[in-house]
Amino acid sequence: MIKSLSIIIPVFNESLTIYKLLDTVNNLVIKNDIRKEIIVINDFSKDNSKKEILRFIKENKSLSITFIENDFNVGKGGSIKEALKIVSGDYCIIQDADLELNPEEINDLLDPVLNNKADIVYGSRFINSKKKKKESILNRIANKLLTALGNFCFGVKLTDMQTCYKLIPTEIFKKLDLKENRFAFDPEVTAKLAKNKNLRWKEIPINYNPRTVDEGKKIRWRDGFRALFSILRYGLF
Repeated sequence: MIKSLSIIIPVFNESLTIYKLLDTVNNLVIKNDIRKEIIVINDFSKDNSKKEILRFIKENKSLSITFIENDFNVGKGGSIKEALKIVSGDYCIIQDADLELNPEEINDLLDPVLNNKADIVYGSRFINSKKKKKESILNRIANKLLTALGNFCFGVKLTDMQTCYKLIPTEIFKKLDLKENRFAFDPEVTAKLAKNKNLRWKEIPINYNPRTVDEGKKIRWRDGFRALFSILRYGLF
């Protein structure tokens, strides 16, 4: 039974979207009266992200929200690891600050767990989904190739390993001994979860509103090479 959910929100230079994202998460009503724990990590942003986060907190004083500020940029994976030190929910889910994904769909990811059909739930951007207008075809191909290699190395059957939405039991998440600090965090998490053969996996289709690099998308080609290294390192060795 899930009584509480920790929503981890890493933030790096997302001043244009973070206030609206926090407002959306704040207004999210989670099914079965599950309590929300919101943890926001400002990863040494160079824009007004911190100002927008603090403005939201000031304007919503009754909200239970934990704010962490990194002293230097440690990356998305590094920020999540910082949050894992203090999370208290029964389950954790990661929420990007860029509004590419809709927080309302967190409830859809909870369904398989609440119905005792899964322990780990990933939100897939590619199930029954065609390429979006602003989506880079190279990014889409890279994601599919990395996921295919991950499936082979980890012994899982996923369509979207690099997805932000990963619903994971907190107790298990904290024991993974994570090393990667940036986007290679995703294959590392998947590889280490896959080593536990008792876990039941489920993917749920989610909506995806991709941004362009000009609009603030952070991932670059070099991150793909690091993800490839991560798959081989944690999957094979």
